[in-house]
Amino acid sequence: MNRKSFLTKGALATGSLAFISPYTFAQETEGVFSLEEIKEFVFAAHKDFDETKRIVESKPLILNCANQPQKGDFETALGGASHMGRRDIADLLVSKGARLDIFNQAFLGYDKMVMQLIGDYPQLLNTPGPHGFTLLHHAKVGERQDLANWLRDRGLTETFIKGAYG
Repeated sequence: MNRKSFLTKGALATGSLAFISPYTFAQETEGVFSLEEIKEFVFAAHKDFDETKRIVESKPLILNCANQPQKGDFETALGGASHMGRRDIADLLVSKGARLDIFNQAFLGYDKMVMQLIGDYPQLLNTPGPHGFTLLHHAKVGERQDLANWLRDRGLTETFIKGAYG
């Protein structure tokens, strides 16, 4: 095929996309979890071990989905378990492959990792977590007294940042 023929066919093929129904592309999202399914899973992880386990075992790919109850306030099931102090649920989710963030690490006792991250990126000290809960809150509910003291020594005194998301 020569260059002119290639370019002509390419332009025709690309232009024909404008005539394809949007429904064709919407079908590709089949299998994506609904907002209601994600919300149910994240809410369960705040308080209900058995329900969290049931959902994650029946829908393993939902594990790292995030709910957004307010604009910019993203919360995973592990995030909910962490700020509620539910070590049993957090351990279940991590054992299934849930992704850890600095707030989960503060709750679960990865003190050195939290300290290293804050050493490298000091602005993380005052970053709000889900719903505005701070690293200090997560350290406290995780009973990480040494980490809580370390965070206070660096100036973090609040456990909650009111109005962080609106």
